[in-house]
Amino acid sequence: MDANAEIELKFLVPAEARAALAAELAARGRPRRMWLSDAYLDTPDLRLARAGLAWRMRREGGRWVQALKAARGGALERFEHEVVRPDAGPDPAAHAGTGPGRELLALLAQAREEGLEAGVRFQTQLRRLTRRVRTRGAVVDIALDEGRLMAAGAVQRLREVEFELVSGSPVAMLALVERWRARFGLVLDPRNKAERGHRLAAGAPQAPLRKAEAPVYAAEAGASAAFGAVLDECLDQIGRNAIGLAEGDPALRAEHVHQLRVGIRRLRAALRAFRAWVAEPPADLVDGLRALFAELGVARDRDVLGSGVAAELALAGAPALGPLPGAADAPDPVALVRAVGTQRLLLAWIAWRVALDQDAPAAPAPDTLQRLARRRLRRWHKGLAESCRAFDELDAPAVHELRKRVKRQRYAMEFFAPLLPRKAAARHLQALAAAQQGLGDINDLGVAREHYRALLASEPAAWFAVGWLTARIAEVRERAREDLARLGAVAALPR
Repeated sequence: MDANAEIELKFLVPAEARAALAAELAARGRPRRMWLSDAYLDTPDLRLARAGLAWRMRREGGRWVQALKAARGGALERFEHEVVRPDAGPDPAAHAGTGPGRELLALLAQAREEGLEAGVRFQTQLRRLTRRVRTRGAVVDIALDEGRLMAAGAVQRLREVEFELVSGSPVAMLALVERWRARFGLVLDPRNKAERGHRLAAGAPQAPLRKAEAPVYAAEAGASAAFGAVLDECLDQIGRNAIGLAEGDPALRAEHVHQLRVGIRRLRAALRAFRAWVAEPPADLVDGLRALFAELGVARDRDVLGSGVAAELALAGAPALGPLPGAADAPDPVALVRAVGTQRLLLAWIAWRVALDQDAPAAPAPDTLQRLARRRLRRWHKGLAESCRAFDELDAPAVHELRKRVKRQRYAMEFFAPLLPRKAAARHLQALAAAQQGLGDINDLGVAREHYRALLASEPAAWFAVGWLTARIAEVRERAREDLARLGAVAALPR
């Protein structure tokens, strides 16, 4: 392992588990107790945070430790460089021997030229209880942090446990983590203290929405490296929207549900896009994601009906109706992501991702991957184009299937973008996005119509909603026909 690599995983500790967890940490071995006071520095325009850097001064008992941290991709690993300082005065040059340190110096120099100086952005005060655990294949430090985060006059309570690999295998560490997670009901939290502090300083302490981003890998990367980057991106979107549901702003609940489902759908599309070129996950992990997606889908349908379609119907003059069948039975998405099964599933996917790096199978060479990816995308596009031309003949189930294929094609194009000609990929993505929007609108309206049809026996006034939705579906299908025609006419990718 790189000397500057930090392998760790962080969890929220439920209030009801706090005493038992602390007792377990203090019961065996040689636990350490200490008070930590941290000050995180950045420029007024947050250019360090925007570059993915966290620069911190920490008082540990009687000494000062300066640290620079940077993201490295993936759920576990990040860069960390620490130096002991004689006092509380920060010295960025102390990190100059590292790549992130040189980036830090350049950003600070540029800021000074613009009249900006780095200063304390937020602080933490923590009581830490740490125990070193030796398990088969790994030595792990387990630290319980309790205290507060302070920024701009606001205070946020912290209670979290961190597992950090001291030596050995990350896979072995994760097996240990799972035992502790199951025992104490821990909730996976991909955020670090720097992220939480910047959010608190900005007046938005809740976890933000995490939308899909383009995976980053080199054009010459092989299948394993490319798939790893795609998988990391999907898992990050899933994990951050899960914590957004568990700890986020209730006003964003519906969007967190939607983005969490997008992350799951993208991960499943990634498995299909790279099939036969990389290892496949165990069936129970895939089945678990499929079940979680379906349960979240019930909540998503309720949100679409309640906040979207119902509002449009009211504006159209629809009579007031009673609650829709099944609305009260929709799962609580907050409870769902906090549930033992969901948390076990999220950690199992991280463990599989880590094992993938340690036991990567033979994969196509980089130049072969480019040819294979383009060939696969051309074949899928050909089938899509045929369905687009036959759109008027498709019944509702076939339209629903076409929508899923359009999504998968769009995601695959995004996953393989570093391997594709930029302009050609952009044309495909633009056409796919437009087609996806139209087909998505048809789907949402169709789901709503079925819900209102279920009310007809007890609420004859629901005929207004059914008729209005039928007319809207016809309008949207007309627009979608044009978008699908453009998608079908897009030229195939070059060989």
